[in-house]
Amino acid sequence: MAGVLALLCVGGGITGYVLYERAATPDRSAPDVVVVSYLQATFVARDDNRAKLFTCTGLLPSVDDFRNQMVSRERELDAVFSINIEDVHVTMTSKSSAAVQVVVRRSATIDEVQQSLADAWRFEVVDQKEGWRVCSGERLR
Repeated sequence: MAGVLALLCVGGGITGYVLYERAATPDRSAPDVVVVSYLQATFVARDDNRAKLFTCTGLLPSVDDFRNQMVSRERELDAVFSINIEDVHVTMTSKSSAAVQVVVRRSATIDEVQQSLADAWRFEVVDQKEGWRVCSGERLR
């Protein structure tokens, strides 16, 4: 009886560990997935630690500056922007690198009027051992 109980405990522990690893590991399975996840962590959750999980080297200065400008603008307008990531297009540049273009739409109600701004971005991503990572990003004019 003790042997069966021990096996159940070990099996439960292994199952718990596997399920935890799946839930805790960020999805970096494709270029578009990693870019959208990075942007959601940066602009929606505003979680730098989460955003770093999707990058090659940490925060991207151009994206970080844009987020800081957005936060300042929210304070000035006394509004909170709703962020949507739209029109995601992937162009494979090699087997292990790609360019991803997206539109980041900021929407808010200001003075009782719904307003929206859209900015086009281009990101360079590479496939590393643990999956795809965002290495650079620039806002397109």
